[in-house]
Amino acid sequence: MALKNSFANVANNLLSRNFGGTLVGTADPYLSGYHFIWFARLPPFLYQYAGFDNNADIGKILTGSCLSVTPPGGTLNKVEFTGLGGIKWAVPGNIDYGNSVSMKFLEFNGIPILKIMHGWIKMIRDYRTGTSNLIDTETLSGYTKATYAGLVYYWTTAPDAKTVEYYAAYDGVFPTKDPQDLFTSDVETVGRVDTEIEFSLDYVWHEDWVKEKCQEYAEEIFKVKTDVIERYGTAISSIG
Repeated sequence: MALKNSFANVANNLLSRNFGGTLVGTADPYLSGYHFIWFARLPPFLYQYAGFDNNADIGKILTGSCLSVTPPGGTLNKVEFTGLGGIKWAVPGNIDYGNSVSMKFLEFNGIPILKIMHGWIKMIRDYRTGTSNLIDTETLSGYTKATYAGLVYYWTTAPDAKTVEYYAAYDGVFPTKDPQDLFTSDVETVGRVDTEIEFSLDYVWHEDWVKEKCQEYAEEIFKVKTDVIERYGTAISSIG
């Protein structure tokens, strides 16, 4: 397959590896820091335990407050053999992928992130009884993965915040920590609270359909850019 896109000209400058300029050898580097998440599925009753009106509001808060994401990596383990004189050789054995993803969120007045994570944990295992609060309803079974886990998409973009670069879908996610221990206080220290949560997961997907879904969500989020410009422009122009 022929090289294309922003890295096509890497082959034109194998010597200095200076890919600046606008002509021969130009290749745009990948820049981190432009990322988004979108919870496509949350536990149906989560909003009740977290004290919100609906799950849509919870999803938007998590998307808007996400500061960083640490995806799981994979390791191809090998099986080693020893030949004559101690010479070693190896073949692939098995693939081992991490089963958790870490996300960091900025906390706000009203502690919405704590309420969401505390409510999610309490729904799964109530700290007062040690049992689950999930019960059977007319449409949902009580304690099942479908009623306490979720599905989240994660993607990074070019600096335009629209062109999807890296993408992944994490299914079967649920938090493994009630972050109340982060809310310590000291009169000599005034600072912000970043809530880092490790989510357990069952499946990691990196297929083409994941990129398509992430691009759809990216387009939806990108609309906010125009709304912000118009909203604040109108508001400022009306002053005085």
